[in-house]
Amino acid sequence: MKSTTSKRVEAALKKHQQGYNCAQAVSCVFCDETGLDEETMFRITEGMGLGMGGMEGTCGAIGAAAILSGLKNSSAHLQKPDSKKISYQMSKQCLQDFKEQNGSVICKDLKGTETGTVLRSCNDCIADAVRIIESRLYGDELTQ
Repeated sequence: MKSTTSKRVEAALKKHQQGYNCAQAVSCVFCDETGLDEETMFRITEGMGLGMGGMEGTCGAIGAAAILSGLKNSSAHLQKPDSKKISYQMSKQCLQDFKEQNGSVICKDLKGTETGTVLRSCNDCIADAVRIIESRLYGDELTQ
């Protein structure tokens, strides 16, 4: 049996192949965990493509961890926000895991835009991000 993670990785890669940006591909495979429908998640993460807004900054695939962490951990106490600390910690851990594994969280570094040395392809970044997010935010339970 395939684990939930492998199914999510396959689904995310398929979405990317269909034209979703890296952040959309990763975030949308966690809609079942967030309570958001795919169209809403797609819209929320659209501006994160190509290293956030096309600026080749933070990789959208792992940047999705920040959005997903907030959706998972936020108390939504608008009058007295009290859950930022856990959301920041979980986002940071996901990004640190990704950086340790791939050498960077910066899109242009991962793609080798300036150096000519590709550290990780977009598809590999998507797969890595899904695995890290599944493990850190949602656990990695095997499907029975």
